[in-house]
Amino acid sequence: MTPAQDVICAAGLAKYYTREVRSTALMGDLLRGRSQALGFEALAPLDFTVRRGECFGVIGRNGSGKSTLLKLLCGILQPSRGSVVLAGRALGLIELGAGFHPDFTGRENARINALLQGLDADGIALRMPLIEAFADIGAYFDRPVRTYSSGMYARLGFAVMVHVDADILVVDEILSVGDAAFQRKCARQIRRFRDEGGTVVLVSHNVDDVSRLCDRTLWLDQGKMRATGPAAEVAAAYQRHMLGRYYMPGTEIEPPAARSTVRPAVPSRPQAQDWQGRMIMRQGPFNLRATGHGHGGAVLTDAGFYTACGARAEVLAGGASVVLRIRCRAERALHAPILGFMFRDENGRNLFGDNTYLTTANAPRQVPAGQVIEAQFHFDLPFLPVGKYTLAPSVIEGTQEDHIHLHWVENAVALHVVESPVEIGLVGVPMKEIG
Repeated sequence: MTPAQDVICAAGLAKYYTREVRSTALMGDLLRGRSQALGFEALAPLDFTVRRGECFGVIGRNGSGKSTLLKLLCGILQPSRGSVVLAGRALGLIELGAGFHPDFTGRENARINALLQGLDADGIALRMPLIEAFADIGAYFDRPVRTYSSGMYARLGFAVMVHVDADILVVDEILSVGDAAFQRKCARQIRRFRDEGGTVVLVSHNVDDVSRLCDRTLWLDQGKMRATGPAAEVAAAYQRHMLGRYYMPGTEIEPPAARSTVRPAVPSRPQAQDWQGRMIMRQGPFNLRATGHGHGGAVLTDAGFYTACGARAEVLAGGASVVLRIRCRAERALHAPILGFMFRDENGRNLFGDNTYLTTANAPRQVPAGQVIEAQFHFDLPFLPVGKYTLAPSVIEGTQEDHIHLHWVENAVALHVVESPVEIGLVGVPMKEIG
């Protein structure tokens, strides 16, 4: 490869933050106005290149600096040190909904984004049917994006990004959002874009996606480069490292260059009793101002986890028996209302959900206007990795196959897992016994 074929060249690229904190330890410090500079290094100096026609992966735990790196590549952040040079026009899909005006329709937002990328009226008219078809969100394409779910945001964002003639695509976790069919379509489009000479920088927690789609991969750990090289090799090393943290706390597994061919024996996994009390999740209040959409006829008034005595829970533990309660008020007479919910992670992935359809299918309720109806879901709270989560309740009318949405509230309840034994995967399952 010649330097001319490198479309991304990072040299000593770093990002750190500082803030001034006034000392209160001594009265003399206050009188003299003495201050102490505190710094945080989000990304240590990095040196790497990405070649034309290459899919370059970035992996690492939450907080390792992945998003900071992508924002530096897209010009959203300016480096504190070093430089990054791009030979071509980069377009990033880093945060769901970023760059979209909530009051504009999907079509209007697509047109605005295309204009910002330098397309003229003829180019936009040519690509708009392609964007609409790829997004595949039906009538929502001509509705305000504030009514969109996280999956719809992802569909629209990716559809716009791959149809505005960018040279470099910078993508963060897009393959984890939306349904399986959409994820496969995105993967095919990434391959097609790469085969046509485009360059892709892809962040994903899914090592299988990285191994399958990427040519080379950069592994970040606490803002520092841990390893870089062939995607399958680096992804495998990263996975072994995470398994090592999970099975053998305090041990480290070396990156590919320094790895021994002899692997140590793995001791027994933690058993179910070792998990008790090790996941702590905090619950926020029901957000009355959260984005909602629907055809009306009912209004959600409350959702969240409650204790057995009927009090709203502020702190929940993994594996504990919980009650998820959803309430709504009928604004007109309702026939066969169904209450349900979806529990999502911070990337918008649907982790689990349920509804009351099977409970009421044989005896559908007739609810008069003004009546408050309630649904309770009793289950054991799963073990989840540290991170932020949301609860999206809904009320529909009809059946699972044929219904209308009366009211659906995105991000109705914010939840935060602050401590957890889960290091890998989307959910942890404590083993009762392994023979």
